[in-house]
Amino acid sequence: MDRKKEPPLNQPACAIAVMAKWPEPGNVKTRLCPPLTPEQAADLYEAFFLDTVSLVSGIEHTDVFVAYDPGTAGDFFSRIVSPAVKCIPQGEGDLGNRLLRTSSIVFSHGYRKVIMLASDTPHLPRDYIRRAFTRLDDTDVILGPCDDGGYYLIGLRFPAPEVFAGIPWSTSQVLDRTIRRAQEAGMTWELLLPGYDIDTWEDAERLSKDLEGNAAGHSDRCLRTKKALRYLVPDHAAQTMHSCPSRYPFRDR
Repeated sequence: MDRKKEPPLNQPACAIAVMAKWPEPGNVKTRLCPPLTPEQAADLYEAFFLDTVSLVSGIEHTDVFVAYDPGTAGDFFSRIVSPAVKCIPQGEGDLGNRLLRTSSIVFSHGYRKVIMLASDTPHLPRDYIRRAFTRLDDTDVILGPCDDGGYYLIGLRFPAPEVFAGIPWSTSQVLDRTIRRAQEAGMTWELLLPGYDIDTWEDAERLSKDLEGNAAGHSDRCLRTKKALRYLVPDHAAQTMHSCPSRYPFRDR
C-alpha cells in the first residue's frame, strides 16, 4: 500500500472531500420526483450540498475539497463555495472509479487522513466526522453505514483502491462488499453510527422532522435545508407558501 508523503509546512493532516453533482434539473435527486418537480429537486439538492459544505467547514484543523461532477462544472462550484474550499473534478467512470480518483488526488497533496462524504448529509453530527478522523489513527478504513446498505462516509489513512473495486454500486450490498474487500486486503475497518442520506420523498420528510425536532439545539445548522423543506414538506407548506410569490422561494443566490 502506497503511503503518503509528508504534508507541506502548516498544512493540516486531515482533509474532507464532499462528493457533489452539478444541480441540474432532471439529473439530481430524481427519486424525489414526484412529488417534487425536477427544478425543485435540484434546488433542494443544492441546499443539501451547501449545508454539507458548511458542516464540514466547521471541523477543526481540516481542509475541505469539493469533488464535482461533471468535469465542466468547476466554475459553478468555485462560485458558490468559499475560496478556502478546493474544487477538483471527480473524473469519469462509475462511483468506485470516482471515489478512488478523488482520494488519490487528495492524498497526493500530502494529507494523512482523508474522508469522502456524500453531499446530501447536512444533518450529520459533526462528532461523527471527528470520531472518524480520531479512529483513523489506528484503523485503515472507517465507514458510516446507511439504512439502505450503502455508506454516507468513507475514511482512509492511505490510498486503498481495493475497497472500490468490484462493488455493486447503488445496491444494498455496497457496505458489506466494501468491508469484505477491506478484509481480503488485510486492512482493519470500523463502522460509525448509522445514518441516512436523502434519496426519496420519505427520506426528505424524515429529515424535515429531525431538523424541526432539533431546531432549538442546532439553530445555526442546515439553514438552507430547513428553509427549503418548510416550503416543500406538506406539514409546513400551508404555513408559508402564501408569503412566497417566487416559484422557487428558498433558493439563496
